[in-house]
Amino acid sequence: MKRLLIAMAGFLAVGVSGLPLIVSAPAPVLVSSAQAAETERAATFDVPGMTCALCPVTVRKAMEGVEGVRQVEVDFDARTATVVFDPSMTTIETIAAASTNAGYPAAVKD
Repeated sequence: MKRLLIAMAGFLAVGVSGLPLIVSAPAPVLVSSAQAAETERAATFDVPGMTCALCPVTVRKAMEGVEGVRQVEVDFDARTATVVFDPSMTTIETIAAASTNAGYPAAVKD
């Protein structure tokens, strides 16, 4: 019985000693949607080589694989991909190159 009491007291002491670490952790930095919008840019790419149902999936995954890309929407019927990205982390050329390297050359739509 004493051992159980001592073990429980030990666990409680360890748990309470870690509490100040949890309380003193820095608060996460919150970014408003307005601030996020200031750092994001959208571009629409022509991707004329998409001919089958799997093509848009491949293009989307290739573009999403670029660091700084936030969102990719592919329109198979229009043969386009609209990409939202952080211009401080990547460029239009890098995104287009990712699609091209996946077998689907992409060019920015005017």
